[in-house]
Amino acid sequence: MSESRPRAEREFTVYFFDTDAGGVAHNLTYLRWIEAARTDLAELLGWGIGEMVGGEHGCPVLTKTEVEYLKPAKLGDRVKVSCRLGEVGKVRFCVESEVIRGGDVCCRAKQELASVDLATGKPKPLREDWRKKHG
Repeated sequence: MSESRPRAEREFTVYFFDTDAGGVAHNLTYLRWIEAARTDLAELLGWGIGEMVGGEHGCPVLTKTEVEYLKPAKLGDRVKVSCRLGEVGKVRFCVESEVIRGGDVCCRAKQELASVDLATGKPKPLREDWRKKHG
């Protein structure tokens, strides 16, 4: 992940509802954690949750997720999710994430999102402040 890009981090504990019968974090648990940290990142960059739905900048809509599951997180583990802003284009942007347990990377993900006008369902130019600062 690019060190110079804006970053947000969040910690989670692996609870029973996060795991399968063997006590291993379910694959969708990682995506839930990543989404929470990605939303924190957007908030940090000035695109709050309330503004994402019906705001003048459109809504960030997930268009693609690539995930590598490398090591399991297990019941009771504490994990840290780190998200960084990746490429920023006219309509689309990327977020790169890692789920880390201790010193081990459990999961890496790269997600692409597009700014969409929810009323029309059509792409909308990404926030100008993001494009100027991070594009």
